[in-house]
Amino acid sequence: MSPWRRPRRIVAPVALGLALVLLGYRWSQRPAEPLSIGEPFPALALASLEGTPPLTDVGLRAGHVTLVNLFASWCVPCRAEAPQLAELHDAGIVIVGIAVRDTPADAARFIASTDSEFDHVELDPHETVQAALHSSGIPETWVVDGRGIIRARFRGDLHAADLPAVRAAVAAAS
Repeated sequence: MSPWRRPRRIVAPVALGLALVLLGYRWSQRPAEPLSIGEPFPALALASLEGTPPLTDVGLRAGHVTLVNLFASWCVPCRAEAPQLAELHDAGIVIVGIAVRDTPADAARFIASTDSEFDHVELDPHETVQAALHSSGIPETWVVDGRGIIRARFRGDLHAADLPAVRAAVAAAS
């Protein structure tokens, strides 16, 4: 018997076992399902960009509908949706921006350069809220009613064609 024959008998089962272990690990790392409509928005414990006391989850239960927008200074689609958010803000809709994986300086520069309109900007440098929301990416916008319950979710950047749906979701949550 060749000395190479014995290792070949071992290599195939070991490779198969390793592949199964890696597949199992990959399966276990699948992201959780996003929060559903009708669930409470997760508690916020973030620092405010403006240096004011942070907006807490209590602020999202203040009796008025709020749009919560996850954005980042490095996010190109976030720049593209800034005019749509400004239009919603100008229509009287309260908007809370959450800067994901950003520094205060970068978030402030982004807001200034895009003329973004937010009522509050919170910093989420470690993706705490994004993870709690099981968010798949940014930008992402959530409609939260006056009791802090999620009423709608818009994935990706908002386009002008999306604004009627956003306004309808805000009206339905009122």
